[in-house]
Amino acid sequence: MDVITFDYCARFGHFLRAEANANAPTYPVPPRTVLLGMIGAVLGMQKDEPQELLSEARLAVAGEIPRTFWHKTNLRKVPPAPLPWVVERDQNVREPAASKNTIHPQEWLWKPKYRVWAGLREPYHSELAQRLTDRRWHFCPCMGLSEMLADLTNAEVRQAEELGKGTHRIGTVVPGDRARVDTMVACADELAVQTLRMPRAATPDRVFSHATYLVERGGKPIPVDTEAAWQVGTDVVMFL
Repeated sequence: MDVITFDYCARFGHFLRAEANANAPTYPVPPRTVLLGMIGAVLGMQKDEPQELLSEARLAVAGEIPRTFWHKTNLRKVPPAPLPWVVERDQNVREPAASKNTIHPQEWLWKPKYRVWAGLREPYHSELAQRLTDRRWHFCPCMGLSEMLADLTNAEVRQAEELGKGTHRIGTVVPGDRARVDTMVACADELAVQTLRMPRAATPDRVFSHATYLVERGGKPIPVDTEAAWQVGTDVVMFL
């Protein structure tokens, strides 16, 4: 199976957690649904089309968990009104009280950088590989929010081979329902493994299904017993 690999990076990033309330914390890595949307933007798909057209895509992501900071965002309650065609000297234009800004705290990722592996069905696979190589995309990719522009670099096409059941050191985010951590080796390697509950898929009506994942804070390989590992060049990955 051919797999496209590329770097996904930006100055800032924000992947809103599903359980967020008044505050807006972020996932430390992009969920599968975010990667589908980003690839859909490169291919020119509409907002909700990737979740359906690319539902069978095999996606993996790796990278060190970036630092975070909190940013206060001004959100308008209603869209601003258009300016009048004629402005008089004594005209006093005031915004209605309902349109005043609301300060909304968001947790932002600082300089996030991830490595992505993508295997799509044709014709999307070949088109994505060509567009990443030529650095051409229909819509500008972003790191979660549309204001956080992202860059896609170092694209390559590699052959992926299934490894079969066994203990493997997985260098990507690990699906928790398809792997069991070798705790003795993880402790010996002094790994900082944490569990995340993130979206895996979404319906056209934007109903999300979630799954449990394992990530290592420093991006180090996680030793797990699994039958879903793949060898891609020198990397051992598991698809989300």
